[in-house]
Formats: sequence, structure tokens, C-alpha cells
Amino acid sequence: MDRKKRSPTKYWKEINGNLYARLQYEDESGKTKNKYRKITDKRKAAQAVAAMRRELDLHGEEIFNAEKLTFGELLEKYTSTELVQATYQSGVKIGGRRSLGAAKSTVKPLKEYFGNKRVQSIKPADIKNYKNIRLNTPVSTEVNVRTKVLNEESGRIKTVVTKGIRTRERAIATVNRELEMLRAIFNYAIMNEWLTKNPFMLLKGVISKAAEVERDRVLSFEEERRLLEACVDRKSHLRALLICALDTAMRRGEIFKMRWRDVNLAAGEIGIPQTNTKTETARTVGLTERLAKELDTIWRSSSKNWNDLVFGVTNTIKTAFGSACDDAGIRDFRFHDCRHTATTRMIASGSSHTEVMKITGHTQLKTFLRYLNITPETTRRVAVKLDTFLDANQGGVTTPSNHLHYRIRTFR
Repeated sequence: MDRKKRSPTKYWKEINGNLYARLQYEDESGKTKNKYRKITDKRKAAQAVAAMRRELDLHGEEIFNAEKLTFGELLEKYTSTELVQATYQSGVKIGGRRSLGAAKSTVKPLKEYFGNKRVQSIKPADIKNYKNIRLNTPVSTEVNVRTKVLNEESGRIKTVVTKGIRTRERAIATVNRELEMLRAIFNYAIMNEWLTKNPFMLLKGVISKAAEVERDRVLSFEEERRLLEACVDRKSHLRALLICALDTAMRRGEIFKMRWRDVNLAAGEIGIPQTNTKTETARTVGLTERLAKELDTIWRSSSKNWNDLVFGVTNTIKTAFGSACDDAGIRDFRFHDCRHTATTRMIASGSSHTEVMKITGHTQLKTFLRYLNITPETTRRVAVKLDTFLDANQGGVTTPSNHLHYRIRTFR
């Protein structure tokens, strides 16, 4: 008796005029399910089914359920679990982030651009396009425009403040931070098996740190004098803050969070707890004589509560600082540049790199060197030392190179 010939396995199905590869599988409860994926050719059906089978074996059914997951929905999941306030145990951070403001600002443009896209449909080309659009979109900021107007009746000049818009190029560093956040979100999706591959794996050089413009603004002593002189009246509270930043290289957040229990005027030290530091490592900085005097003055007029903030800053000093810089005629200077200035001065004063790194809280030499500027005084000191070395080793013999060096020094 002839057996009926078994028909070959059919890997495709036509639905409403469209071709789909079909995978049949059993879920955890033993129920048979069908998974369809659109194809253009029946001959590619078996290949598509094999790919779906591999995804199922590697990541489970969750990978199929996530096919309709939009980036906006993924971002909500990421925000609710990853962008949360830091929690501490015995003074050690065990989860979350100390500062959420910058992270939440970073995800806004990502949501605007990718929000409605399905996560699994986002390709490397989409990321490149996002980068180009962001770099070509200038930053617009509302600013106060001060205009001096003569009052004809009183003969006095008054300052009229109006609102204006200032635009500037978007910094490459800003876009890099956004792309780093995007990459982290994709990795989060992979960890939860909602995505099989991070599209950044196929992109090389899209996050280019070398292209970032590193700030090298250092405050001169003359500029410092004018800036401190501008810290009067409603801006008088800035004086001690600025001296602290310029003499300790402490970060803005470390200064704002400093409490009297962290200050030891007798020992001439400030202890920065690990809960306040960026690297989560406690450190100690010394007090200069002028900073000690400023802190002593503030302490004498305070409520003498060891748990109080030293400077009483709870939000920002951006407006007052900008006004002080304007009054002092100082341009292109940010509060964080005080850290840059302090680091450069510490090295220039003769302290070793390793000692200064311990004071500033840098853990990587590469990062530390970004804060180190070569001043004209430094270059001259190095040249003098080289002259001394050459004279000692060449026995006073004038070589052609020596002669040229002498002429350069003579005619400058």
C-alpha cells in the first residue's frame, strides 16, 4: 500500500495580498502561536523563519512582543528605572543619580526626534541624521538686554531692561552627550531583551570626543581683581564663593553643598564627603589664608549651626555671576572656569601633578591635563631652565643653534 506523500513545509502565508514568513512555536504555557514577518519573496520565507527562530531561542518571546515598542515607550521605561534620585546606604550611593537635571534635559531632543519610531526600526542612518540636524540647529537663549536711556525731564540716565534672543552654534560636546544617552538607552533595551543589537555597533566615529572644543579659559590676576571688586551690594555673597572656587578647584556642586561640619578652620581644611563628589570618593582640600578669613567672617555672622550650608545657595548664582562679570568687563568666563584657573595656578606654584590631582579629585591624568593651561609665565620659566641646562652641558661653547637662540632672545 502506497503511503501518501507528505507535502513540504510551508514557511509563508499570503494575507490581504501581502507575503509574510510564518513561524509556529509554543509559548511557556504550551499554547501554539504564530509569528508573522513581512517578506517580498516566497524564496526568502525559510530564511526569515530561521532568523525568527534564532531570536526566539536567544531572547525568548519578549523579543516578539517588543516589535511594536516605540522609542517614546522605551524612554518612559528607562526614565522610571534609570533616571531616578540617588539612594544611599551608610553614605555610599547604591543606585540612581545625584543630579537629574542634565540627564532629563539630554533626553528631551531624543524624544522629540525618535519618540514615535519603533525601536527595532531605528537604523544607523537615523542616528547620523539626528546628529547632523542637531549640529545645524543653533541654540537660542532668552537674555536681558540692558540699554541706558536719558530721562530728559530729570537729566538722569537710567537702565532699561528688555528681553532679547541670543543665538550660538550648538556645541559638539552637547550632541555627543545626547548620543551617549541614546546608546545607553539602546543598551538598556538589549538588557531587557526588547532589542537584539545596538545600532551604534555599526557606527564608527559618530561620537567624536576629539572634535569637542575643550575650554582653556583661565582668569588672569588682573581680571580676578576686577571681578572681586564687582562683588558688592546685592552681589557681595559672590566674593567668598569665587575665592573658594579659585583657591580650592572645588566643583560648583561641591561648593554649594558644603556644610559647616565639613569645614575645619583650626586645621585649615575642608573635607568633601563622597556623597558630594563626582567620583564618589571623599577628599580633603586646604584653605588659603584669604579663604580662611572669608569663611571665618561668614561663620561669625551665621547661626553657628554645623548642619547649615556654608554659602546658603540652594539653586543657582547664574544671574548674579553674569552681572558681576559684565560689571568687571570680563568676557567668556564661566563659573566652572574657576576650577580650570585654580588647577593651572596650583601647578604653576610648583606643586606636583600627583599632589594637585589628589586635591582636585581627578582620577584620570588625561582628564586632569585638560584643566592644565600653559601660561606665559610657565613658558618663560621653562625657557630659562633650558638655558641653564644648555649652558651647564655645553661648557659655554656657542653652537649655531645657541647663536640662533641668542638672536631670538635679543631681538624680541
